[in-house]
Amino acid sequence: MKLLFYISGHGFGHASRATEVIRVLLERRPDLRIVVKSPAPDWFFQERIPVEFEHDQSAFDTGVVQSDSLTLDPLHTLKSYSGFRRGQSRLLRREAGPFRRRRPRLIIGDIPSFAFRLAARLRVPSLALANFSWDWIYEPYAVSFPRYQHLVDALREEYALADALLRLPFSAPMEAFRRVKDVPLIARASAFSREEAKVRLGLPRERPVILLSFGGFGLGDEYYLRLSADRNFCWIASERVGAEAEGIINFQRAELARQGLGYPDLVRAADAVITKPGYGILSECVANRTRILYTSRGDFREYDILVDAARKHLPSLFIPPEKLKTGRAAGHLEKLLSLPGDFSPVPLNGAEVCAGIILETIGL
Repeated sequence: MKLLFYISGHGFGHASRATEVIRVLLERRPDLRIVVKSPAPDWFFQERIPVEFEHDQSAFDTGVVQSDSLTLDPLHTLKSYSGFRRGQSRLLRREAGPFRRRRPRLIIGDIPSFAFRLAARLRVPSLALANFSWDWIYEPYAVSFPRYQHLVDALREEYALADALLRLPFSAPMEAFRRVKDVPLIARASAFSREEAKVRLGLPRERPVILLSFGGFGLGDEYYLRLSADRNFCWIASERVGAEAEGIINFQRAELARQGLGYPDLVRAADAVITKPGYGILSECVANRTRILYTSRGDFREYDILVDAARKHLPSLFIPPEKLKTGRAAGHLEKLLSLPGDFSPVPLNGAEVCAGIILETIGL
């Protein structure tokens, strides 16, 4: 019984929640054969999925073009996706070819519209899993560059092919989908307390631990160098930083995996995270009860929704990007850490609910 997961490679939020659903599916039904189609790296899935699975690192959408973690380029985003669409017919034939004799039982998309076009061609059911869709992200870009409006229209046509959308919290309007099922938050939670996580990671307990999380892009060596000069905080990062920034502890994913740890354990160990708002890091901060110091992330429509969610569910504070890039974040961090520890209760069983819907869809 083969299930195909098509996952956007823009950031890690799409892959983080899909990974949790796959993990629960394989716990319940080890006989399932899962095929993951995503440009996200192998290690990201292997952190949470302990068994073998098939992974094709091809891209099936193009996300948003960025020059760094905080700078987006709307015109090049539309140009990039336009180029992808020109090759989509060939890609569709390539993907459909192996399934002429034996089709998959189900296709799940988070949230490449290509997944639903393929499912329609193969005549198999399909489910979307998302808190936003790319037509909604690209819509204001197409207002600025009207010659690309056809891309938004094409996305909507393909999203309408999905049998249902499993709509996550912190969601945007996704009107192209014909049928919607609301599901709880999907988030990767650490198995340890904050103190246990610090001990396992060898982190000091006398200074606040601050995690720098920018979706694998980073902000440049100068930024890390300036931050590391402030030794009142313990700075940790999972993206690579320059060797000159000696005050930053640089955890690599392979190193964490060897210790039986993963990124959620870094989030749990941190007293606060400095980040741009994204579904993945926000959901993990909610799940691990970690404060957020957030900055703006350019012309990305999801931003306001996620900021509203952060303000509602956990202690959070804004720092302007120009201030953040100077490395002088101490005042903002001290204010954030002094805020009351008000974390609102949020159901975190979205992966279990989604896995149940998927199994029901394929008759198991």
